[in-house]
Amino acid sequence: MRKGQAGIVLAAALAMLLTGCGGKKQPDYVTQDFYAMDTAMQITAYGENAQDAVNESISYINMLEADISRTRETSDIYALNQAEGKRTELSEQAADILQDALDLAAKTEGFFDPTIAPLSDLWGIGTDHAAVPTQDEIDTVLPLVDYTAVSLEGTTALIPAAAEVDLGGIGKGYAADHVVEILKQKNVDKAIVALGGNIYVLGEKEVDTPWTVGITDPDDPSNYFAILSITDVAVVTSGDYERYFESNGKRYCHIFDPQTGYSAETDIRSVTVVSQDSASADAYSTALFVMGYDAARSFCQENRIEAVFICDDHTVHVTDGLKDSFTLESTEYTYEE
Repeated sequence: MRKGQAGIVLAAALAMLLTGCGGKKQPDYVTQDFYAMDTAMQITAYGENAQDAVNESISYINMLEADISRTRETSDIYALNQAEGKRTELSEQAADILQDALDLAAKTEGFFDPTIAPLSDLWGIGTDHAAVPTQDEIDTVLPLVDYTAVSLEGTTALIPAAAEVDLGGIGKGYAADHVVEILKQKNVDKAIVALGGNIYVLGEKEVDTPWTVGITDPDDPSNYFAILSITDVAVVTSGDYERYFESNGKRYCHIFDPQTGYSAETDIRSVTVVSQDSASADAYSTALFVMGYDAARSFCQENRIEAVFICDDHTVHVTDGLKDSFTLESTEYTYEE
């Protein structure tokens, strides 16, 4: 399953819970579905300026994608990746998101790395040619995965020849943060921004009533196993059910360990990060998944990150700041303090 599909499940669960008893829409309610950044997206906004706000938000996302896409030949990131080790001038926006990605890579000690592209291309997960590469093939591309080799001075960037930057790991989160600002500027005081697997809820559902967001069940991605009651935060999930293939009875998911070059071997099935900053939540969800539960929980405590973990033994762990807003819905999982 692609991450965008997982996001659809999350958004659908959210939409079901938004409508309340009888499924009645609230007044001045605008919902628009669209496709961008290789995933299905949905923005819902309330208020008399809702349509204008949604239209401007979608235009922004399309503009951002055109700026940072790795595959569009007209984008700045494509130009950087094809520059063969030469310095490349980026737009202010492309430089800004690249700097965010490098900062988050450093903070996670490389467990999130925006130069992972040569490795993900080698494995081909999510394509019709996914396969386990040889160790020699991994050893050839692994040295290219190194965020510390990226040089960014102002809006001028340089990467080693054959290396590639991929900002997909924080692109939707970065977009969500900026969409929320657009909505606020348009005087939209409550909204739901669902950009693939990235959800951002703005304001309250009603006075003194938080939004309710479902978290996808890794064993049944068409359903959710728990709900969060939240306000003014992003919810971002990474898991081994999003994109994967199986070979000789083993599952290989699309989240890679930058140190080994292999699909992350972890005791975590999924991790959901809740934060007011969607871009960092995007990167952290990936990094925490790769770390494994013990290291990830310690990292959360040290950096004040709120998260929900599902481990491979079907236990669920929730950081202290989310315990009052978390409700386990499935009997297939066991909640542990």
